[in-house]
Amino acid sequence: MKTTRIILVGLSVAMLASSLATADIISATLKFTRTQDMVAEADRSDETGDWGKALLLYKYALNSYTEIMIEDPDFQPDMIEFRMEYCDGRLAALLNRLQPEDPGLEQGPATNQPPTVATAPEDVPELLALARGHLEEGESDAARAQLIEGFKVDPDNVNLRLLAGLAQCQARRFGDAIFLLKELSIEEPSNASVRVGLAAAYFGDGQREAAAEELEAAISLEPDMADAHYNMAQLMLAGPTPDNEAAYDFYHRALELGATPDPRLEALFESGEE
Repeated sequence: MKTTRIILVGLSVAMLASSLATADIISATLKFTRTQDMVAEADRSDETGDWGKALLLYKYALNSYTEIMIEDPDFQPDMIEFRMEYCDGRLAALLNRLQPEDPGLEQGPATNQPPTVATAPEDVPELLALARGHLEEGESDAARAQLIEGFKVDPDNVNLRLLAGLAQCQARRFGDAIFLLKELSIEEPSNASVRVGLAAAYFGDGQREAAAEELEAAISLEPDMADAHYNMAQLMLAGPTPDNEAAYDFYHRALELGATPDPRLEALFESGEE
């Protein structure tokens, strides 16, 4: 009886620890979501000219992000930093706008130097191109620096958020990538590229069925998307029971749609035909 009681107590402690960890995640997620709403309201106030309210809300949001980082440092550290950078940037812009001009100050000479950071949403496409190039070269830190600059001026940009998720995949932070891309897929249910990115995160996390569902959704949304067919071919070959025939069909469909031939897959299929 005593042994049984010890075992039950041990199980209860383990379950309690698990419940507390889950509660921490839920708490951080709720605080993150509420802070996002606060930032969105600050943006609206900024756009409508209510700068005092916007200033206050950005300060509150910055404090909230700081609390999340302190209380749960493992909760989406990159995205928290992106959002903090954005709030810092908006606060600096507002303070500069609200600062009274001093007519006694002389204006410095004009400069033709191009800006080194994004100053408006129009600058984001260039930053995205640079970040993609860095990721293709495996330079995740450089890509991250470009993404941070983009988030400063356009934190809700779909392509920035998608690329941030893919960057997390490249860094093998698949849990973080799932969090980012799942939220994005809920907001953008018809975006096939987001579905493909989420599938990659699920696959990296070992969730093959979830990855397959996302790729099927992507193909349903965009039947001519080469990446979705190519990734599905890869998925069919993974796991304990590879489906070479289905993989072959998806791979060749991807080639028909313009995908680059994969020598590794070509060799695999050729060896299976012998």
